[in-house]
Amino acid sequence: PFFMSDEFSIVDCCVTPILWRLPVMGIELPKTKAVKPLLDYRDRLFERDSVLASLSEQEKEMI
Repeated sequence: PFFMSDEFSIVDCCVTPILWRLPVMGIELPKTKAVKPLLDYRDRLFERDSVLASLSEQEKEMI
């Protein structure tokens, strides 16, 4: 369910902040069939307790 693995890895740690900040930067991923796997991946990342626990107060306000 994560980047080329069933386990959360350093790649996921690097990609998560980028995906988190896209909307704040005005970049919306289109909800198309081609992008759906990326959106699903993003959602899995954002649901992780460890990801949520790592957010700063400023990042939490981005939600």
